[in-house]
Amino acid sequence: MPKVKKLLLAIGSLVVGTYALLANGGAWQTGVPGTGSASASNNNRRTDVTIEDETLKIDLHPDYADVDVRYRMHNTGSKVQQDFFFPVERWGKNPDADTVTKGSDIAHYQISVDRKELKSTNVAGPKEKRSETKEETSEAKQESSEAEEEGGETTSGQFWEQNISTIKSWKKSVIPFERNQTREMAIRYRAKYAENDESVSDDLHISDATFAYSLSPAATWKGPIGKGKVEINILHPEPEDVSVEKPKERFRKVSETHYEWQFENLRPTLADDIRIIAHSKYDSYPAGNWEDPARRASYVIRNNQYFLDHKDYDATASSTLAPQGKRNYDVVNIKADPQRDLQTPWAEGAKDDGIGESITLDVKRPLPLYGILIRPGYYEYGRKDVWRKNNRVAALEITLNDEHTFTESVPDERFENPYLIRVRDYTKPVSKIKLVIKGVHRGTQFRDTCISLVELRAPLSKKPEVHGAR
Repeated sequence: MPKVKKLLLAIGSLVVGTYALLANGGAWQTGVPGTGSASASNNNRRTDVTIEDETLKIDLHPDYADVDVRYRMHNTGSKVQQDFFFPVERWGKNPDADTVTKGSDIAHYQISVDRKELKSTNVAGPKEKRSETKEETSEAKQESSEAEEEGGETTSGQFWEQNISTIKSWKKSVIPFERNQTREMAIRYRAKYAENDESVSDDLHISDATFAYSLSPAATWKGPIGKGKVEINILHPEPEDVSVEKPKERFRKVSETHYEWQFENLRPTLADDIRIIAHSKYDSYPAGNWEDPARRASYVIRNNQYFLDHKDYDATASSTLAPQGKRNYDVVNIKADPQRDLQTPWAEGAKDDGIGESITLDVKRPLPLYGILIRPGYYEYGRKDVWRKNNRVAALEITLNDEHTFTESVPDERFENPYLIRVRDYTKPVSKIKLVIKGVHRGTQFRDTCISLVELRAPLSKKPEVHGAR
């Protein structure tokens, strides 16, 4: 599930997540009001290109989805320079909010034909200037591209039962086809999940975190999709929290972390568009002394699950980096929320990468553990440079009560929310936790391995009594 966000917000404020939603490529740019999905609605346009085969792989990470889609396309007509439009559907203005929030583009968009990279053109509505660029890989260029695409054409209407607006834009490429030629296309990109997050004082209301992919734009190509396969792989720690909302009764659950849908001769409509809930909605309410960073706690309510997130422990470390100026790197820093309190992290003080260095937590209120929430690395809100410069934990050996040990791999990502390490096959109340560094992701400048936050998530047997902010 998305971890609780500790936001510096005024009472009554509203935060709206504005992330990108993607769709199949179409032969021209056209849309269905309210969704931005392409459809063969323009009778003056036609194409002789057909999709013979499509394979789509969606990998669900904690904060985003990685997408890999491959087409085998065949030109049944004469030689042509075929336009290819890949729609980007973005969340725009929420009519219940006082301000307009801007959408964000996808990241790392790459398109190739027969393994050769293609250019793409950013095409948007009448309010936006068109710009053509070679597909960019660096973050700076990506952010520049995103800035160019702000604005766009807005279409209001129902959006999956949420009355908000959408902003439409397209990634346009041109694919040369000889007569009767078959070509292999590949598109890869990364998209953050879409969600609407509301905060009233320290109460948080987090919506479903969703990913969407529309098959319906394939209706602009000639004939049906010959055959296709869609795979969903769940790579975050809570696969049981994932649900496929659309299309209904198409996907087969192969395992807890893998879904598949295979089809033949599909003429896709809006009913075939894919919507996945990667994390289900939840509410969070203060449960401790919110003015004391070391004693803050939260009740988390998600469907029929109830949790207590807390830092009610004393921490000791095997070593600590010496202070530098006014900054110290004591282990107590892991009890402060770096997004809210702007504290420095704990940094081990051994030579090299700190393999074998550890933190021990003596828990004051022993409870069973659902999981451990951590921010690996040097996390300072609003700054990515310090995170990249220092080592991040790649593997932790975790021992509970001196009797249950397991090792967890941690992806090398600057997570928007703390990363959840699940505790499985151990249900006793936990009074002692030892975290040992077993592997690191190297920093670009320093060898100090840092951890910015450790929080414990305990399951509760019944719904807690909460008093929401007014």
